[in-house]
Amino acid sequence: MLGLSVCMSYLITETAFWGHSSKWTNWRNYIPRQKRVFTQLELARHDGSNANLPLLLAIEGDVYDVSSGWGFYGPGSSYHLFAGRDASRAFGTNCLSRSDHLTHDTRGLSEKELAGIKGWHRYFDNHQQYVKLGVVQLSPIDPAAPIPPPCEDAKPRPK
Repeated sequence: MLGLSVCMSYLITETAFWGHSSKWTNWRNYIPRQKRVFTQLELARHDGSNANLPLLLAIEGDVYDVSSGWGFYGPGSSYHLFAGRDASRAFGTNCLSRSDHLTHDTRGLSEKELAGIKGWHRYFDNHQQYVKLGVVQLSPIDPAAPIPPPCEDAKPRPK
């Protein structure tokens, strides 16, 4: 019965699951692999500047391979600033024009901004083509360091 369903789905929709796509329909998620621990320096090497390395980004410390989204995260693209780093704060504030928001420091964010980060994290975690590779060891935030100021004028990064 399952085989017949898969065959019919392929004939009608050209997909095995009637057009449904999620992380569960991505065969790469079923390859057993040990989750890797990246340093921030290692992660920075995967920013798209070397086309032979996968394109990686991190959010809340989790590292994802976003190579299939090269048009979004590769060099010269709108969201390249997320590649090769954990910029959780910018995911929450949508402040792409200020470098002080391209950090994993989420101190001082509102509940709405923190919920935005969680939403983006779910997006990457459930994406059909992006695969979680491991975690990044983030440098601790000095509690005495100033909290990045709010981004009152959030606007896209200038081209």
